[in-house]
Amino acid sequence: MSVGIGIKGRDVTFTLGGDAVLGINSKGISFSNEMLDSTDDAAGGWTEFVATPGLKSAEFSVSGIVKNLEMMKAYFATSQIFEVVKTYPDGSTLTFDAAMTGAPSFSGESNALMTFEASFTSSGAVVFVAGT
Repeated sequence: MSVGIGIKGRDVTFTLGGDAVLGINSKGISFSNEMLDSTDDAAGGWTEFVATPGLKSAEFSVSGIVKNLEMMKAYFATSQIFEVVKTYPDGSTLTFDAAMTGAPSFSGESNALMTFEASFTSSGAVVFVAGT
C-alpha cells in the first residue's frame, strides 16, 4: 500500500520584516501572471498573447490567534513595505517584499481568544529558492 506525501500547513513558517508572527493557523498564497493580448485581424479569430507576461504578482494572506503583536507593530511602522519569507519543511524559501494591502483586523469575544487577519501583495520580484 502506497502512502501519500504532502506538506502540512503548520510546517510552513512565515516571517514579516524578519520577525516571526505567532499564532498563524491559516495562510495562503496565489500568483498572478497577466498576459498581454496581441490578437489582431490576422489571427483568424484565435487569441494571441505576447510570450512574456505584462504583470506578475503574488498575494499572500494570513489569519490566526493573536499571540504577539508583530502584525500590529508592522502596520504602525514607518514603512508599509515588508520583507516576507515563507519557509517550507524541506528548506525551500519564497522571499519577496510586500505591501500590507489588507490592513490587519483584530477581533475577539470576551470568552475567546483574539484573532487577526491580514493580506499582502508583492512589490517587486518574488524569489523561490529550492531546498533539499
